[in-house]
Amino acid sequence: MNESTIKRYIARLLNLKRGEEGVDEIWNTLESIGWNDIINIAQEHNVITFLFYKLKHLELEEKLKPEVHRVMSLKYQEGVARNVITRHVLKDIILSLNRCNIKAIILKGAINFCENIYENWNLRSMEDLDILIKEEDFPAARKCMQSAGLHYIKGRIPRDLSEDFESRNIAIDMHYLPVPEKHIHLFDMESFWSNTMCVEMDGLKIHIPSPTDQIYHKFIHDVIRHQELVDFQIQNLCDFVMISRYYKEKVDWKEILCRVRRNDIESLFKFHCWQIKKNLGTELPQAINNLSDDITKNYEKWHSQLSECPEWLESASERLMAILIKEGNVLAHLKNSFNILVKESALNESGELLLAVYHVKECKILLPFIRTIHLFRILSLHILIIVYLTKRRLSTHK
Repeated sequence: MNESTIKRYIARLLNLKRGEEGVDEIWNTLESIGWNDIINIAQEHNVITFLFYKLKHLELEEKLKPEVHRVMSLKYQEGVARNVITRHVLKDIILSLNRCNIKAIILKGAINFCENIYENWNLRSMEDLDILIKEEDFPAARKCMQSAGLHYIKGRIPRDLSEDFESRNIAIDMHYLPVPEKHIHLFDMESFWSNTMCVEMDGLKIHIPSPTDQIYHKFIHDVIRHQELVDFQIQNLCDFVMISRYYKEKVDWKEILCRVRRNDIESLFKFHCWQIKKNLGTELPQAINNLSDDITKNYEKWHSQLSECPEWLESASERLMAILIKEGNVLAHLKNSFNILVKESALNESGELLLAVYHVKECKILLPFIRTIHLFRILSLHILIIVYLTKRRLSTHK
């Protein structure tokens, strides 16, 4: 069984409720896979704590073999302990920022410390803390971070992503923007800030994005920025579903549809919805659950072909999927190919990032040359992936 299928069964278990049909079937499938692979994949996707909780919640814990139970229980305790430390670090940061009257928005997983999106705040594992600060507040906020006991590391490349801090082995990213600068046109930052909700964590006030912006930001971050069109992350799909369930009617799905249509990314959003439905086996809200049979068949076919590609062609397969799922005539496909392969991947890519990727430091005069090299590299990868898929298709027809 390939990794993509194993990920799907893990994701489906995480989405099950006690007493729901399908629990025994998924359990039997996971048993046949082998728990070493399941644990490794769950850990890689930051869902091992949530997975062990789900096994307990679904009354499957007692079925685990003693050694598997010991390993998973230990991983669960480690995850909870890390979240306890992360929560304390976040409290120190909020307290310091509040003293200086600096408005900050916590993003992504850290929101679970204030809102019980995952039923309790221990279940959603976090690699780091993401905090959004207005750029004009950065000098004062940097001092607040340091006075809270955080060690300043450096500004990350590219500059518009964040500045990095560390405390008690927890990474903290202080962002200027919720996504890299080349994607910021997809946001109305004025409304993103004005629509925030003020919440509390242990008596301390902090801001989080509105439910609508949480869903929209997750989509932009996971699908547009990280291009998770083929190699999806289990935690990111779970986040989308858990947020939509927790807030229910508070998410303005019509507004999200308006945004994706206005920014010409509706096809990517529809594919993301299909991916969630396929891998978690869940029905999405009616407002966005309108995929036709033809679209679904095409998504299934393309995803199946591209998910079998070698790991070194992974980035090319994600870009190719972004091209394939875009609807339209031949001219529209050519325009979309140009936008993804040339404009977005080479021309609009951050100069700082390209210099870092090609290990060139403080030599911006070489940037046009590096962009040219990067463009040929991207085009070469796509020629290789087309050759690979053609050979694979011909071999299956023999």
